Amino acid sequence: MPHTQTVHLLGEASSLTFALIERLLRTEAHIVLENELHDRVCGAYTTDLEYRQAPLSCSTDVALTAGHRVLLLGPEPLGGSSKSRSWFDVDGIELILVTSQASDAPAAMDWVDAEVTVHDVLPMRNDSMWMPAILATWADAMSVGDFTPPEGDEHHWWVSEIDVADALVRLLLSAEPFPKSCKMSGRRSWPVSQTHEEFQLLYQRTMAGKTGVFGVQELTAAPTPHIELQPLIVTDKAPMSISENRQDRPDLSPVHDALHAADGDGWRPLVPIRTALMHCLAGLLGA
Repeated sequence: MPHTQTVHLLGEASSLTFALIERLLRTEAHIVLENELHDRVCGAYTTDLEYRQAPLSCSTDVALTAGHRVLLLGPEPLGGSSKSRSWFDVDGIELILVTSQASDAPAAMDWVDAEVTVHDVLPMRNDSMWMPAILATWADAMSVGDFTPPEGDEHHWWVSEIDVADALVRLLLSAEPFPKSCKMSGRRSWPVSQTHEEFQLLYQRTMAGKTGVFGVQELTAAPTPHIELQPLIVTDKAPMSISENRQDRPDLSPVHDALHAADGDGWRPLVPIRTALMHCLAGLLGA
């Protein structure tokens, strides 16, 4: 069972930040936030706070102590913070940096204990840190009637923000340390053409729901997305191993092993990608 843990969240108040807070509020963790974010959370989650026993505190009221965990979100987690690097000079704390692979200036902090890189996350809120640029571009194009399919063979390993937040919280509440370096992503590859097809379907249905004007396409049940297994590649010498054939996918073994050590389960995202895309689209449209 997870033990009681004190968790400090630092960095820009992004979509993933709120996903983590919403997940942590359902646990017995002592959550520590910077003053501005603390006030926002107190105003937005009054019901959740009313029924939880563990405290929600301001970082000015809770000193870092051995055993605390600090989650640093974003490539520059101290950019808008009142904290400096010297604030972390406390023995026995664990510093975990979480960034996106799409960050323009990924951080390289040799003073953190663990680094988590999140690939192809589908956030529920629109922000510059986590929203995939390709989806924002498509939403803008579709808003003016441009549904031109993309070209190329680009693919993505989409994963829901909910699954990422859940995995981070499972590790935060565990007695096990974070892996020194790990990546998170979906387990299956999505060609860009298929992602666009799904996104267009969801966009058109959303617009039809807003206007009340439904066509045949919006009223027809869409088939479940077909995601093919990645085949082994046979060479003249010998078949490639599965691990060799997954060179394009982020290595999920460190996070899978860490989660298995934490609670007996591994990295198994549960949110269907169609659902995650719908959440993401709602964030883009401000719904």
